[in-house]
Amino acid sequence: TDPQRAFSLSILTLNVVCLLVISTTYILVHKQSKGNSTPGKSTQRNAQAKKLQAKLAFIIFTDFLAWAPFTIICFVHFAELKDVTDWYPLFSVVILPLNSMIN
Repeated sequence: TDPQRAFSLSILTLNVVCLLVISTTYILVHKQSKGNSTPGKSTQRNAQAKKLQAKLAFIIFTDFLAWAPFTIICFVHFAELKDVTDWYPLFSVVILPLNSMIN
């Protein structure tokens, strides 16, 4: 077995696990903040909770948009289904830094 392939697979797997953990955490925070915006509480507090919910939804969405395609093309390349080497600069130089900036 090629040690580079094993390393690549472990990094890709770790990437997927991290994406799932981050997304799950954001979703839990989103649900918790949604529970805080209940009728009867102050209007200002409800407005703050809704603002937080919108920001979290945007972060979850942009994380998914940036990392899911990158992980998929990495797996496609790893499985030798297609050579996607030309796509790596686009993700590394443009898409992933944009996602970091948004976060």
